[in-house]
Amino acid sequence: MRGIISLIFLALLIRAADLPAGVKKMPDGTLLVAGITIRPEAKELAFPAEFNLEAGALEVIIAHPHGRVHEALLVTKITALQIQAMLYALGAKNGARLPDQVTPQGTLVDIFIEWKDEKGALQRKPIENWILDRRTEKPAVPQGWAFVGSVVKEGRFLADAEGNVVLNYSVGSTVLDIPDKESLEDDTLHTVNTAIKQPEDITVVFKPRL
Repeated sequence: MRGIISLIFLALLIRAADLPAGVKKMPDGTLLVAGITIRPEAKELAFPAEFNLEAGALEVIIAHPHGRVHEALLVTKITALQIQAMLYALGAKNGARLPDQVTPQGTLVDIFIEWKDEKGALQRKPIENWILDRRTEKPAVPQGWAFVGSVVKEGRFLADAEGNVVLNYSVGSTVLDIPDKESLEDDTLHTVNTAIKQPEDITVVFKPRL
């Protein structure tokens, strides 16, 4: 039900002549909300970030500047609370990291990196291209990232307090987590893939599998 309500709310925003404060409709039909671009037709959201690590072990895929940046692939200043709210607006549902018989798994979200190449052409690749799976010594296979969602405790949104947006070592509060059975027990599963160039001026795209 919440997913249906969210999509109705988003549809009303797109058609509204007077948008709520803080929401800006762009010429291409996208919506800009607190630094996040909502692409209604594609049912995805986009926000700015930058590569943080050139090499080394990874436990966090997207962190905040005050988070565990010594082991984070990307850094963004967009808050986890804002990102979580926009995922709800797109119709995503939070749930368990892994499917079980009690709690449904959260909506899987594909993550992409967008940038313009030297010729000005838009490029878009899965974030897994920059993540090396040490079990295979190959780029990680895209499997989606589970929308687990974070909570408010004692007035603090925990993912923001801890500085996490996306985790690949499943310890800590976060918005998205890796649906890998081994990720809760082993913090050495992934490293930066140094075989591929890290582009500049990137945009991160979250596309829920709705």
